[in-house]
Amino acid sequence: MPHQTPNDGTPPPPLSGRTVLVTRPRQQALKLSDRLMSLGAEVTVQAAIEISPPHDWARVDVALSRLDEFDWLVFSSTNGVSFLLQRLCLLKNSATLPTGLKLAAIGPGTAEELEKFQLHADFVPREYRAEALAQGLAGDARGKLFLLARASRGRQVLCEQLTAAGAIVEEIVVYQSRDISPENEGITKVAAELAAGGIDWAAVTSSAIARSMVRLYGDNLRRAKLASISPITSDALRELGFEPAVEASEYTIEGVVRAIVEAEGK
Repeated sequence: MPHQTPNDGTPPPPLSGRTVLVTRPRQQALKLSDRLMSLGAEVTVQAAIEISPPHDWARVDVALSRLDEFDWLVFSSTNGVSFLLQRLCLLKNSATLPTGLKLAAIGPGTAEELEKFQLHADFVPREYRAEALAQGLAGDARGKLFLLARASRGRQVLCEQLTAAGAIVEEIVVYQSRDISPENEGITKVAAELAAGGIDWAAVTSSAIARSMVRLYGDNLRRAKLASISPITSDALRELGFEPAVEASEYTIEGVVRAIVEAEGK
């Protein structure tokens, strides 16, 4: 679909006339979809995964009652921050953490989520991925007690590398991540749009989303250009036989948007 030029002769927004599929969970889709629409894109929001509270809060509640024992509380996603700290607020009427407990966030989005609870990340790696987070914490990890707030599925890199560095690591599942059913009405509509070539770009913002998208849409996904948020997500796509058209140089939502805009400008 060509760019549309306004009648007054001003340059069109960089994504004018482009259609973009946003596949993040609905709780997280707004920031990305609003940014894309501000740049002129027509956005379709259809989550590929859904997130929800854990089936049982028991292990989380026990860990929260022992927070003063830990040296570090580590978050590898914005979801981890929101689910854990909302639970803490429910239990204690406050997100106040013990003095001396340090906070680590995998990237700026996760750090920003902490700030919503008036908390500051003591460490954010320069490269927003689990390997860099682990490497940055490993130097002073020996004998320290780390609490990792995580999803019900995902890579074990952080736990494994911190343990290898001599840390004592506990993990708690603070939210469930599940694939959307292919029978979902929205999925059916998006599949038809893809098949008809009606979607120019699909934003792929995690490995779990990449796998779910391929399962849901199959070869129809090849009719759109895939914008990957990171090398890890790109690797997941390639393992499934799909090559991303672009990969964000900064592994954030804004990085994905920038990669799409730059590709359209070429």
